Amino acid sequence: MMTEKVDNSGARRLIVGGAWFLGLMVLSGVFWLLLGVQISRAYGPSGYGLFNIAQSVFDFMWAFIFGGVFEGLIHFGTGYLTKKNSNISGYFSNYVRYLTIMSLILFFVLIVLSFQTTDIILSTILISIAFAFLFSGTKDALSAIVGSLHRNKQLSIINSSGFYLVSILGMIFIMLNLPLHLLPILIIFAPICQLLFCIYFLRAYLKDLFILGVTFYKNKNIKQSLFDDFKQFKNMLFFGFSISIGKISFMVMKSLDLPVLILFFNIANVGVYSVADTVSSVLFSMTAFSLPILSSISEAWAKKDKARVEDYAKISVKYPLILGIPLTVIIFSLADPIVTGIYGTEFQGAVIPLQILIFGTFLLMFGHTLSSILIGIGKPKISGMIMAGAAVQYLISLFVLVPILGLNGAAISLTLTGVTTLGLIPILIRRSLNVDIFSGFYKVLFSGAILAALLYLIRETSPVLLFLGIIASIAVYVLLLRYTGYLTNEDISLLKAARKARS
Repeated sequence: MMTEKVDNSGARRLIVGGAWFLGLMVLSGVFWLLLGVQISRAYGPSGYGLFNIAQSVFDFMWAFIFGGVFEGLIHFGTGYLTKKNSNISGYFSNYVRYLTIMSLILFFVLIVLSFQTTDIILSTILISIAFAFLFSGTKDALSAIVGSLHRNKQLSIINSSGFYLVSILGMIFIMLNLPLHLLPILIIFAPICQLLFCIYFLRAYLKDLFILGVTFYKNKNIKQSLFDDFKQFKNMLFFGFSISIGKISFMVMKSLDLPVLILFFNIANVGVYSVADTVSSVLFSMTAFSLPILSSISEAWAKKDKARVEDYAKISVKYPLILGIPLTVIIFSLADPIVTGIYGTEFQGAVIPLQILIFGTFLLMFGHTLSSILIGIGKPKISGMIMAGAAVQYLISLFVLVPILGLNGAAISLTLTGVTTLGLIPILIRRSLNVDIFSGFYKVLFSGAILAALLYLIRETSPVLLFLGIIASIAVYVLLLRYTGYLTNEDISLLKAARKARS
C-alpha cells in the first residue's frame, strides 16, 4: 500500500502526467481500432496484414535506432535541469543536430534500397519507412526536451497525435478506394504530425536552437568542436544503446511476430493473428506511466531523494495494475464477441490466440513499465539484458511452437516470455531500492477474480445487457479495491487532482 508520506506535489505531477498519457492513449487506441476495422473490412485479412507488417517494421527500426536515445535524452536532460543556471537549448542543440543527421542518412539508405527491388509492395514499404524516418530524428530530439521539462501533457499530445492523423487519412484512403499496395504510405504522416506539435510546443526555444546551430557551423575551429560534441554524443549513444536493447527486445516480442509469422503462414492468416495482436494491444494503456515515471524518478535520483524515488516506484506499480487487471479479465472473458462482433466471422480464428495472448501482453506491458524505474535510476543495462534474454526466448519459442500449434503457438510464446520478463525485473528493482513494491498485491488480484466471475455469468446475454453488466462489474471491482484498502484516501485525492488538471 502506498505510504502516507507521499509528497503530493511530486506524486500529483506523476499521476496527472500518467492520466494525460492514459486518456490520450485510450482515445488514440479507439481511432487505431476503427482504422483497423475499416481496413480489415475493405481489404480483408491480406490488406490488414500488409498494413500491420509495414507498421511493425517501422516500429522495430525506430526502437533500434532512436528509441534508446530518446529515453536517454529525457533521463539526462531531466538530471541536467536540476542544476543551477541550466540552459536547456544549449544542452540539447547538439543532440538535435546529430539526430537530424542520422535521419537524413537513414532516408537516403532506405531510398537506395527501395530502388534495388522489383517487388512493388516491398518497394512501397521501404519508401514509406524512409520518409517516416526523415522526420523522426528531429522529432525525437525535440520531444525529449518536452519530456525533460516535465511537460507530460504536451508530450502525451505529441505521442498520440500521429495515431489520430493516420487514422483520419486512413479513412479517406479507404473512401477513395486506393490500391492495396499503397497502404504502407500511411505510416509517413505520424512523425510529420508529431514533429509539427513539437515545433509548436517548443516555439519559445526554437530561436535559441537555430542560433546555436548556425553558430556551430560558423565556428572556425569546427573540427575540434565536432570532436568534442561527438564525445558527448557518444556517451549518450552508449547509454541509449542499453535502453535500445530493451526497446528492441520489446518490439521483437510485440511487433516482430508478424514478419516472423510470414515464414509459416500466408498474409491472410497473419491478418487473422493481427486482430488478436491489435485487440491485446489495448493493454498498451498500462504503459501510460512509463515516460512520466522516467522523468520523475530521474529527477528524484539526480537530487538523491531516496524517499521520493521509492514513492514513485510504488505508484508505478499500483496504477498500471489497477488498470491492467480488469482490461485483461474483460478481453479474455469476452474474446469471442469482441473479435466476431467487431471484425467479422472471418476472423474467428483469432479468438483463442487472443485469450492466450492477453495474459502475455499484460505481463509484457507491466514489465516494460517497470523497466522505466531501472532506467530512471541509471541502470538501463540491467533492464536491457533482461528484455534481450526474454526476446531470445520468444524467438526460439516461436520457431518451436508455431510449427506445432500454429497461431496459438505464437500466443503461447509471448505469454511464456512475459513470465520470464516480469519475474526478474521486480526482483532487481527491490534489490536496487530495498522497497516492497508489491505490498497488497493480493487485494487487486482478489478484486480481479470477482470481476472475472461476474463476467462469466453474463457472457452470453444480449449486447445491451452485456454492456450494462460490464459497467456494473467494473463498479464492483473499484468498490472492492476501496473496501480492501488497496485504493487509499491518498489515491483518491491524487486521482481527483489529476481529473481537475485535465478538465
